[in-house]
Amino acid sequence: MDATITSKIKWKTPIPLITEHDEQQPYPIDCLPSIIKDPIISYQQYGQQPIPLIASGALANISLACQTLANVARDNLLVGPISLYFLNIASSGERKSHCDKAFSYGIRQWQLLTRARLMPEAASATIVHESWCAERDGLVRQIRKLSNNGENTFSLQQQLQEIITKEPVVPLLPELFFEDVTQEALVSHLAHGWPSSSLWSDEGGIVLSGHGMQSNATKFISTLNRLWDGNSFITHRKTSRSFTVTNRRLTVSLMLQPLLLEHMLKKSDGVTRQSGFLARSLITQPVSSMGVRFYKEPPETLDTLTAFHTRIKDCLDLSLTLDSRGCHELPILPFTPNAKIKWVSYFNELETGLSNSNQWLLIQDFASKAAENIARLSALFHLFTGKNGAIDSESVEQAIQVVHWHLLETKRVLEPSPEYHENKNAIKLLQWIKLKNLHLTVPRHLQQYSPIRDKLQRDKAIAILIEHNYINESIVNGKTVLSFHPSVFKK
Repeated sequence: MDATITSKIKWKTPIPLITEHDEQQPYPIDCLPSIIKDPIISYQQYGQQPIPLIASGALANISLACQTLANVARDNLLVGPISLYFLNIASSGERKSHCDKAFSYGIRQWQLLTRARLMPEAASATIVHESWCAERDGLVRQIRKLSNNGENTFSLQQQLQEIITKEPVVPLLPELFFEDVTQEALVSHLAHGWPSSSLWSDEGGIVLSGHGMQSNATKFISTLNRLWDGNSFITHRKTSRSFTVTNRRLTVSLMLQPLLLEHMLKKSDGVTRQSGFLARSLITQPVSSMGVRFYKEPPETLDTLTAFHTRIKDCLDLSLTLDSRGCHELPILPFTPNAKIKWVSYFNELETGLSNSNQWLLIQDFASKAAENIARLSALFHLFTGKNGAIDSESVEQAIQVVHWHLLETKRVLEPSPEYHENKNAIKLLQWIKLKNLHLTVPRHLQQYSPIRDKLQRDKAIAILIEHNYINESIVNGKTVLSFHPSVFKK
């Protein structure tokens, strides 16, 4: 096909297409406490990932490290956990794993060293406990045998009661990260093992395609909701002893590719949203930084990140008193009077916006959970920065700015503008054309090889691109020829 066709075209300036990223608000990085803000900025200058991606990772680590330290009280009746759930949506190549590794290093190192230190004591205590179990079970068998023969078992019952009160304690070993796990395994580990953990993955597809989500997504999601709320629940078993899950804490941090978010929204008739799991989560889908991340040598030291990890470990050390009763009798953090006024004011603003189509009407489920997420995040800021007493207004203001940003981001990601819905295929087609360096073609070629195979959708996408001056349509030798604006191919 004659490439001189494009050189003869008098091109008009393209009219930018509305994309889902055009309306993203700047992340409120300056509102974060300096012990959190400084390592985010320092690391971003090297790693060059989007700030929202790094910030969400940092806050998820703080949630996991501090969720055992207190409950937060919105008032005398509304008292609950401070754990947070995060969903970070980013394409392959955004360096999600590098970011996750950098900010979770402190927790993972603490877990490794703590388990190694406690392992000998736990192994010894396990042997003692097994001996205790054998003695207990032996008495039970004797009591059963004598009872069947009609003999007196009073003395043996007294011995059994005394033994039961002297059950040896086996130290718990921290197990802070779960990824490819079933609902049953997650609940069992939390109930019988370390009572604070996370569902955590820098490749969220591992979680979504795992057996737990595939076999019964509704059950898995409902369990995550229960753990977020901090409510106790009984797990009944047909072949083993039932048990109660209470005083347990869970953080969720999943990094997903955009296609997996669409899968989540559709899976099991949209159970992840209909059940309220997504609404409990703080979502971000940052604008890609790919294409401008030119290589930089790493700094010799990242003192701010080291300080962040040190503080994470200090918070985790406070959890070493945890036992089989879990996160019971935790301190309760109320608001100061001024902080409560600010929280109530934003709560009422949210409520008013639930019926407003320009505010939160389309994401009512998320907005309804936002005030609680603000309370949780303000408690985390309070604890991580080492403040004492009630939560002050500064921590509440900081939390309001972060959660408000996530609300706007959720609205942008889940309910993009009508113009974006119309332009979605046109954007996808234009990106493919740029990737293939396709300066000239025919509609049939696009239908055969482009990502948009449906003829009606293809024709609509082409019409939008013609309307926005990205495509010129001409007839050459009786055939329709499409030429693409030179600006499409500029880097």
